[in-house]
Amino acid sequence: MKTNRLITLCALIVLGAASLQAQVITDPIFNRFKLEARADLEYHSVDRELTGSINSHPRGFNGRYFNLHVGGNLTPEVSYYFRQRIIAKEGTVSLFDNTDFLYVNYQPTQHWMFRLGKDAIAVGGFEYDAPPIDVLFSTVYWDNFYCFQLGGAAAYRSADGSHTLMLQVANSPYVHYNAFGDKELGKEWQRGLLAYSLFYSGTVGHLHMLYSSNLFERPDHGYMNYIAIGNKLVYDRWDIYLDLIHRAHGYSDWGNNFAIVSCFNFQLTPSFNLFAKGGYEQNRSDKSVDGMGFKGRFDCLVPEGESFTTYGLGFELRPTFCRDLRIHGYVASRHHTALDRPSDNSLFVNGGITWDMDIHAIVTQRMKQNQ
Repeated sequence: MKTNRLITLCALIVLGAASLQAQVITDPIFNRFKLEARADLEYHSVDRELTGSINSHPRGFNGRYFNLHVGGNLTPEVSYYFRQRIIAKEGTVSLFDNTDFLYVNYQPTQHWMFRLGKDAIAVGGFEYDAPPIDVLFSTVYWDNFYCFQLGGAAAYRSADGSHTLMLQVANSPYVHYNAFGDKELGKEWQRGLLAYSLFYSGTVGHLHMLYSSNLFERPDHGYMNYIAIGNKLVYDRWDIYLDLIHRAHGYSDWGNNFAIVSCFNFQLTPSFNLFAKGGYEQNRSDKSVDGMGFKGRFDCLVPEGESFTTYGLGFELRPTFCRDLRIHGYVASRHHTALDRPSDNSLFVNGGITWDMDIHAIVTQRMKQNQ
């Protein structure tokens, strides 16, 4: 109880100072100040450990996310956003690994926006676009995508806000990755590798679209060509998306590496959602990188010569008495095949809880009640 009162008091002080500043610049310097956490009880039944995608502990409680969100306006044209994963240990490279977003937006007109800082690489598809805390079970490419990178972007938005075209230059996801579980490879930071992204987001009636064409520079200074097409139909009580993803490392590689991911949500009641999700992904390349003092995989997303089929069913419950609380559960299966060894199957059973503490909303509401 004392802890909650202390948090509320600190938030009141911060937001009170922010409101004084907001009187000067007309926009609130804090319009987002939130903590969120997720914990899961997991069970994995695996024929063998899938390197890079499955925890080596097959069962037990797992604190998965604990995030801090801060955002607001510095001036009417300049805004910022910050999301930090608050965890006990440093990231693989540094503590900055755990900072997902730390950027500044400059919007001089209704149509144009410029962004500089740490952001997600502009990639299409709806599984990729969802906040990680909301992805209950994922594909292998999603597990291995080192997506939060420093960079800059420019975007043009239509007058009604329904269409956005963005051009982004950022660090490549190849700047660091764990070479699919090899603890000796990929630890060092590969400086000077860039990603070039052309991204489109649009809405036409019930259809939502997230498309991208990307070039990810590899340690050998070649490029992964990445194309993602995400389409989503949204209605009052249900929605479904389909992501089509293709990767290639050269002309001879076209058609070898791709992923298909789909998820269907049905809102049974305002509080209870049922979902079914499935995906197939494969990498039929047999290439590897050997240069710049780095020896590892050509593809930083899915191991060469392997394919994965993932599917499952689950639910999400948000109680009417507390909409900031989510209880979830799912059962999922993954079938894995490789060219040089027998196929295997994995079973995932998971139940968990997610909690949002929107400090800004709570304090704002209490300030209004006290007026």
